Amino acid sequence: VVLTNDANAAAIGEMIYGGAKGMKNFVVITLGTGLGSGFVVNGEVLYGHDGFAGEYGHIAYKRGGRSCGCGRKGCLETYVSAPGLKRTAFDLMVNENTPSVLREFTFNQLTSKDIFIAAQSGDKLANAAFETTGKILGEALADLVAITTPEAIFLFGGLAKSKKLILDPCRKSMEDNLLSIWKGKVKLLISGLDEENAAILGSSALAWKELNK
Repeated sequence: VVLTNDANAAAIGEMIYGGAKGMKNFVVITLGTGLGSGFVVNGEVLYGHDGFAGEYGHIAYKRGGRSCGCGRKGCLETYVSAPGLKRTAFDLMVNENTPSVLREFTFNQLTSKDIFIAAQSGDKLANAAFETTGKILGEALADLVAITTPEAIFLFGGLAKSKKLILDPCRKSMEDNLLSIWKGKVKLLISGLDEENAAILGSSALAWKELNK
């Protein structure tokens, strides 16, 4: 039996079956109910000395900010995740007078899918929520590049299905905040794997790898 978490398994799946084939240095960012991450350095998943390395969702985006399930405040995943997108949409509704179909929902009713559908229909507030979320993620990824200088960063998970809505503001923000020596060098891509199968493919490949050592 070999154990790893879903984000690391997704990174292994991306390396063997997805868009990272042939890459030895890349990062997978999983965007769902939280923000997970899997770092591959020199062809190996980065685990750290205790097996828990790569928790990029729990870097402090804003000290004293939004409450996180981990018990701290201001973690990146409270701003960049499906729940984070919803919280941003409600912040915008409170602070701006922009008309929006999202105002018809209570907090408990609204989902990230509702925001996605509204954004696709041209809802300005929904698009602003995606723009803000992508900008925050791009800033964080620019910092990540300074540490690992990956060949590519892959976005994976439910929120990544919004594609250009999250990808375009994220890419612009990342490039705007990168040190000049890395500008234009790091690819930002949507995962090449189906969401339902990526972690399964990755974890099975990890088991096979261990079996054949």
